[in-house]
Amino acid sequence: MDFKDNIQIIVVNDASQDATSDVVQIYQEKYPQNIILINNETNQGAAGSRNIGLSKVQGEYVNFLDSDDTLSKNTFKTLYDFLTEHDDVDIASIPIYFFGDKSGGHVLNYKYEETQVIDLLENPDYIQLSGASSFFRASKIKNHKFDDILEISEDPLFINQILLKNPKLGVISGCKYNYRKNNVKTSLVSSSIYRKSYFTSRMDNYFLRIIKDSLELYDEVPKFIQHLVAYDMYWMFNIKSIDDLLSEEEFNILFDKLIEILSYVDDDVIYNMRFGLDLLKTHMLMVKHYKWDYLNKNFSNFVIGDSLRDEILEHFALNQIRIDFFEFRSENEIYISGIYKTFFHTETDIFAVLDDKEEIPVSEVEFPQRDSVSLNRTYAHNHSFEVTIPVANRISFKTNETDLTIGFNRTSRISHISRYKLSKDYLAIDCEDHIQVINKTTGAVLKNEFATLKSMWNHKWRGWRTAIPLRILYFLAYPFFKNKRIWIFGDLPRSADDNGLKLFKYVIDNDDSDVKKYFVVQKTDEEYNYLSDFGKIKRLLGFGKAVPEYEKVEKIGPVIPYASLKHRLYSLYAELIITSHPDNFIIYPFWGNFTHLAGFVRSKTVFLQHGVTLHDVSHWLNRFDKHLEMLVTVSRKERESFFNGNYGYSEDVVKLCGFPRFDYLERLEDKKEIVIMPTWRRKYNAVSESEFMESELFENFNSLLNDESLINFLDSKGYKLAFKPHPNLKKFIDTFTKHPLVEFTDKSYADIFNHSSMLITDFSSVAFDFAYLKKPLIYYHYDIDEFHFDLDKAYFKYDTMGFGPITVTPDELKSKIMDLVNKDCEMDDLYKARVDDFFEYTDRNNCKRTLDEIKKIDNYY
Repeated sequence: MDFKDNIQIIVVNDASQDATSDVVQIYQEKYPQNIILINNETNQGAAGSRNIGLSKVQGEYVNFLDSDDTLSKNTFKTLYDFLTEHDDVDIASIPIYFFGDKSGGHVLNYKYEETQVIDLLENPDYIQLSGASSFFRASKIKNHKFDDILEISEDPLFINQILLKNPKLGVISGCKYNYRKNNVKTSLVSSSIYRKSYFTSRMDNYFLRIIKDSLELYDEVPKFIQHLVAYDMYWMFNIKSIDDLLSEEEFNILFDKLIEILSYVDDDVIYNMRFGLDLLKTHMLMVKHYKWDYLNKNFSNFVIGDSLRDEILEHFALNQIRIDFFEFRSENEIYISGIYKTFFHTETDIFAVLDDKEEIPVSEVEFPQRDSVSLNRTYAHNHSFEVTIPVANRISFKTNETDLTIGFNRTSRISHISRYKLSKDYLAIDCEDHIQVINKTTGAVLKNEFATLKSMWNHKWRGWRTAIPLRILYFLAYPFFKNKRIWIFGDLPRSADDNGLKLFKYVIDNDDSDVKKYFVVQKTDEEYNYLSDFGKIKRLLGFGKAVPEYEKVEKIGPVIPYASLKHRLYSLYAELIITSHPDNFIIYPFWGNFTHLAGFVRSKTVFLQHGVTLHDVSHWLNRFDKHLEMLVTVSRKERESFFNGNYGYSEDVVKLCGFPRFDYLERLEDKKEIVIMPTWRRKYNAVSESEFMESELFENFNSLLNDESLINFLDSKGYKLAFKPHPNLKKFIDTFTKHPLVEFTDKSYADIFNHSSMLITDFSSVAFDFAYLKKPLIYYHYDIDEFHFDLDKAYFKYDTMGFGPITVTPDELKSKIMDLVNKDCEMDDLYKARVDDFFEYTDRNNCKRTLDEIKKIDNYY
């Protein structure tokens, strides 16, 4: 489709501070008839900006493409032909696929199996919510506007008000809407749950509004609107905590609205939702049927009616345990951990049943962070457990009341898709109501693999296209890899500057065993989704121009391009993954397809940490999600903190070795530099640029970075200020006023630690690296009562254990900086003593101790 003759682009620059206008004007000069630029003087929001853009539309069909997303190349022509052919359709949509920090397809992509026109009155679960992935017939929306009162959900309201009048939806296969997902919640959609309006005005202006419109047109709420409401209700109920966002009165109003909205949703709509957790859907049904009686009562004393209970058990798999980890520990022993969640049994005994004969009671484990929570309310009963059993041919589970089926969490290394797990001596085979264990033979492996490949091919579960070739490659490579010992080291996918790299360097230089050692880091800096098909193949095969970070590692030892085919294959055969970041989506390059490959994974994880653990982080770091074989600490107090919290790690896992990167720290102080390094605050995850500029963080540090008297004083003493922003702060870096004598630095942390003379921080763990060198630092606790960690519960007490003075006001901070400069930036003896007391080792042998402990890890799988 020719661009000049067929495409009009309307760019609405919603008062942004970036270079949007400059970039658009470059293209506008080339295509003056095709591109319109509208610059809003004030921020109008997504709905307001779209309404402004709609007034300039000249074409037959309209799409609302978000600024950081893309469309597949064939989309415009395909949609034009479809809508031209089907003049009875006002809206057509294409499937959404994620890129960036998340991959895969949207949960509603099931409706795109084939290109067709769908009558939503007959297929009510084929709902459409995304305006960006929709294409509208311009003549049918000229009298419609996006509701600019809504900060979120303006899309599904706009779309479904149109579909109520014409419930025919076009669905187009073969095209893609590429949606960027960012783990840092900067988009309006991802940050909306931090806004009060998501839980207040949205209830009336979206949910009850579309229900009212339905009743006016149909005298009832059509099923497709019920499915729409249930879908968005589910994601609201899926929010665990909204902290102090709402007052008690506002909470009560919220639940009144939820109860009212759910009254318009039939039970069968909830039962037939094609996604989501059965337990949470049960909770929605309980709120719908029992209202405040359910919400107000102690759940353990609440009796569910028999008819509803029977219906729920008929539709949902609630009598099921879910296995977190299934591990052969030796040729005679199996370790299993998991969870059983139920609405119906407060106290229950769980048994592992061996060969339908021997019943072994499991041990219940306290993991309160696994409690089911919805909108600050706990529901259901959490029974986390573990059990070690002898190898048996048939393993099943039961409670006092009933036999249990078996499900697998993604961490378990066995799944209903991959069907079986390999070990040195056995195969563990999923049989749904039990696990069968048989001796490993070539015939047994090939028989089960053929059945698995056939099942994947027939069912075509999402990810099958990449999983099947990788499984075949695994077996082709087996003769060459079966006796290899492989260790994979890493930090973050795009960086190599932490404990992973430092230990890798030491091991390359000092370990002469037969273990093959590799470091993984991204080789190129191109955005994968923007590459051509040929470019994607090149990147998968590890070709492309290497970035400096990759070249730096190449000089140390063997390096594998992150997420390349080689990385994926070697990860399946790796004995150990040794990393400073143990998140599953980082250490497994196929995490999105893990259920397709889980049975091959044999590696054990060594977590080197990327910062000293100060606070209780068991919501993120725990044995049921990150089954670590070893965790490195630097202090006895830090090590003990892992046993006082709900981490679940045993004493033989948590090692006191010291951080490998500490061995490479040097007290150079040759730059006479005072560096400012604040940490991030979660409460700013959702704020806009203008809101951030009103925050305490911005006001305090922007003021400090532009304090003329301080800067002039430092300059007179030969010192300079430098600012190293937290990664989450970089998106707001342009809001800071940049004084000509202050450096905004992107230097490595190690470079800063080694060369700087003084550190100003708040609650960041970078203080430990700096203090390790006995360099002076100052804590700036201007918001100590509002920090997102409860400092009173932390083992590290700043007033008695901190490595520098604590300041709370700008004047106090400035005074302390000047005092230390006048003392030639020498740490006081009090704080030197605290450094000696906290750190167990300062002998530059942390790498050696860590490697010695790693070598003790049993490599049985």
